[in-house]
Amino acid sequence: MTRNEKWQKFCEWRERLNAFRTALIITRLDNDSAPSQGSAYRMEMRSVLAGEYERLLRDDSMYEILLSLSEEDVSGESTAQGENCRGIFGEEKAAEIRLTLARLKKDRMIPAEKALAHARILEDSIRAWLAAKAEGETADYKAYAPYLDALLRSYKEITALKAGEEQAGQPFKKQSLYDFMLEEHQPGWNRVRYDRFFDGMKARIVPLLREIMEAEPIRDDFLHQRFPAEQQRIFMRRVTEYMGFTDDWGRLSESEHPLTTPVCRGDVRITTKYRENNPVQAVFSTVHEIGHAYFTHHLEERFERTAIAYGMSAGMNESQSRLTENHLARSLAFWETLFPEMQEVFPEQLHGITAEQFRRAANAVKVSPIRTEADEVTYPLHIMVRYELEKEMMDGSLRAADLEEAWNVKYKEYLGICPSNAAEGILQDMHWPYAYFGYFPTYALGSAAAAQMFSKMSEQIDVPGSLREGRIDRIEDWLGEHVHKTGALYTLEEAIARACGEPFSEEYYFRYLEGKYRELYRI
Repeated sequence: MTRNEKWQKFCEWRERLNAFRTALIITRLDNDSAPSQGSAYRMEMRSVLAGEYERLLRDDSMYEILLSLSEEDVSGESTAQGENCRGIFGEEKAAEIRLTLARLKKDRMIPAEKALAHARILEDSIRAWLAAKAEGETADYKAYAPYLDALLRSYKEITALKAGEEQAGQPFKKQSLYDFMLEEHQPGWNRVRYDRFFDGMKARIVPLLREIMEAEPIRDDFLHQRFPAEQQRIFMRRVTEYMGFTDDWGRLSESEHPLTTPVCRGDVRITTKYRENNPVQAVFSTVHEIGHAYFTHHLEERFERTAIAYGMSAGMNESQSRLTENHLARSLAFWETLFPEMQEVFPEQLHGITAEQFRRAANAVKVSPIRTEADEVTYPLHIMVRYELEKEMMDGSLRAADLEEAWNVKYKEYLGICPSNAAEGILQDMHWPYAYFGYFPTYALGSAAAAQMFSKMSEQIDVPGSLREGRIDRIEDWLGEHVHKTGALYTLEEAIARACGEPFSEEYYFRYLEGKYRELYRI
């Protein structure tokens, strides 16, 4: 078989894989709004689809073709003809083969029956978490704990197989297992690098928080009124329009935990959550998810069907959502533009309040048990709690049954508070119930990368002016050109070097927080 024939075979296989992937995504998205009585049947049919998908992933002949291609010179002009095999070239073809082969090598380590068993355990965990979280103030973590325990055991086993550490009946090395999980979400970042990163954060941000707590509080009483969700939805339509998130390529709905689900570059679904006693959180969470959506939407079309389209690391993805949330939606220029319209929607609640007062209140530092409601200064502490608990969960020193107590102890230690119930404590996040172990640290890393990218972008375009003029397209164009269009073609460090002209440095993040909040609190 010639190199060109191998490449064409690969493209045909990839197209079938994409078809099953799309079907699985759409049926999962539909499940939240579908009639409850059909749930069992839908889950059975999804299992059939998942089984076919898994079989495709384990196609021995395709694996051999990819191994062969990985050893050949794939540079030069693309030989792809037609829609199923868009024209990508040397470096891009090599990246597509590398990314796909790396994934297949890991997935092939897992027997199909174990993968399907894990999928069922995961579905059980998700359903149990949703049911527990829905109980609100009476939520009982103990009712959910057995599902998390089962998921943890299954995930550890699956991960150990992926890592190739469970051979000839030998148990995996507990300390290295979590490193593998961390690097699955952010290649090149393990416990050593994250420990150093968080140590630096403690040295710089914890003293800043102490200064802020001793400063004069910012007035924010006007935010603690009732802002009806229906009116928030009206204002949110203006926010999404302003951000360029339009119905022809994106869709906004609601869920217990805001998230982004890309179907393709022309179809990105995001969700938000409205809190009637906190109107800014829906804005921040929506803009956060729009940042994720930008990454998919601005991808070059020729990459759409490739691993380059969905292989972006978590840190890269979070850098874009944290950039739009923190550096755009929390800025004065953003609110100078949108606040008058918010006042029209909430005339009684915001009577006599200026855009500057609102911006200051929206950025006020307050200790809260809820991560998604946290300000920029306390937010990393929420991440550190989860990171430290994950390390203990993965080395076996912390059981799922004891997790709530450990959670509350760390919240008291780091933030000086204790959650009043499980819904605002251990059950608040969807990441562990959805088996996103090792993901949380990327939020902090993404925030640091965002600060560095924003600094470079601000040197090249007038960001405040663009926001005041409603020209979000200028910002989109810069991000699309320097970050988004190449998807997973480059690592986080490579993407930052290309966009910023220098290596990654968390110093930009620390300086950003210190500068912004010392000015905000006049300290």
